[in-house]
Amino acid sequence: MAGEQGTDHDGSGGQRPAGRDTFRWDDRHHQPHTDLSYLQKLWASRSDLTRFLSLVGCNARHLVPVLASYRRLLRHPPPPAPVTPQAFGVAVSPRPETWGRSREHLDRLGVRALLLRAPVWDPDPVLRLRPELEALAREGWAITVVLVQDRAAVCDPRRWRDFVSTVAAELGEAVHAFQIGQAPNRKKWGVWRPDEYVRLLEGVQEARAASPHRLWLGPSVIDFEYHFVVNSLFRFRPFDFDGIASLLYVDRRGSPESTQYGHFDLGRKILLLRAVIETSRHPVVPIHLTEFNWPLRDTGRFSPAGRHVQVDEDDQAAYLVLYYLASAASGCVASAFWWQLVAHGYGLVDDEGDAWRTRPAFAALQELLVRTRGRTVLRLPAASRRVRGYLLGGGEGDVVVYAADGPVRVGGRLPMSGAWDLGGCELDPSRLVLGSRPCYLRLATAGPAETLAALAAID
Repeated sequence: MAGEQGTDHDGSGGQRPAGRDTFRWDDRHHQPHTDLSYLQKLWASRSDLTRFLSLVGCNARHLVPVLASYRRLLRHPPPPAPVTPQAFGVAVSPRPETWGRSREHLDRLGVRALLLRAPVWDPDPVLRLRPELEALAREGWAITVVLVQDRAAVCDPRRWRDFVSTVAAELGEAVHAFQIGQAPNRKKWGVWRPDEYVRLLEGVQEARAASPHRLWLGPSVIDFEYHFVVNSLFRFRPFDFDGIASLLYVDRRGSPESTQYGHFDLGRKILLLRAVIETSRHPVVPIHLTEFNWPLRDTGRFSPAGRHVQVDEDDQAAYLVLYYLASAASGCVASAFWWQLVAHGYGLVDDEGDAWRTRPAFAALQELLVRTRGRTVLRLPAASRRVRGYLLGGGEGDVVVYAADGPVRVGGRLPMSGAWDLGGCELDPSRLVLGSRPCYLRLATAGPAETLAALAAID
């Protein structure tokens, strides 16, 4: 609930001194507290220097072939596939007492892909939902369960192995995929060295062998930190992943179409990850973007990130749509999950108070699911410099467009038969001016080539 405080799940009440083995959970943000400063982490990691130098060396050895593969993918990206019902999903943190309300909103939303976290210290709330999850699976939902570690489980392989075996046995019939671990490149999640994540992988081998029909995803790296992905894919691991899980937050400083380091927008970050996979000794498997969101302004201590990345509710809706579209257009991504459905600081639904209020991002995802399902998402070429966005192939001349550099009048300049905002409300095509937030247009054109030509003529 929105009003819950941070807790120490081992029952110590958060009174232990901050140290390497400290793991305190924050119920407001659904992540561990950051108890150590940057300098404290460096001091605590001083004995691990040789291991991290080895990580640097691994990346240095493979940098040139990865970049060569990336340049090739920029010239010849994989062709996108039609959007499946399971391509765009959301995450939930349900408890049996709130599942009814969550299910009601999921049905309204129209998603068919669901992600849940099962924490090693408290898996019971998810395990108790086994009948409900099995019912969803029978209805065609694809359910991903994240097996979340803590520091104690990293240090106690038997505890981790028993937890994984229990969850896999209890939920196996309902689950489409298991993600192995959470953000092992963040010390607050309990993994301090790369070899400790390998230990977590070793702990799932027994359960994986018993459920070969399920997907097992990793290495679950958060943010644009592919040096950890390189280390996982190029070096020893007990088995190959069935899909590459990435918690790709794209820096969150604005739109996913914005660039980081002057070059990498979301689409290029996905292609670079594909280049890492192709260059490694790992089979080329689909990418699963298992976590992204934008935190909201004016939510105080419930926002999981600082003011420099917070956005208003309308921008959150716009960025959600652009993120899903970029993932579909990449030709590399099998599924993408918004984190999460209900949260005061960043969810599609605001649970502050007794009533649950749906935000603009909720309506935007509803509309996106209807308009993209079964369609192929194609990114508009760079030639359309002022009008950017995506073409929805496989149907009428539908596009999702926005103005990159200031307002652009398109009313009277495009052969439009309809226009809608992200929530599906009709706009007047004759007076339409594009801004930074996308909208849907239907162009009365003969085919995709004519649609692209009409948009390019706006420049």
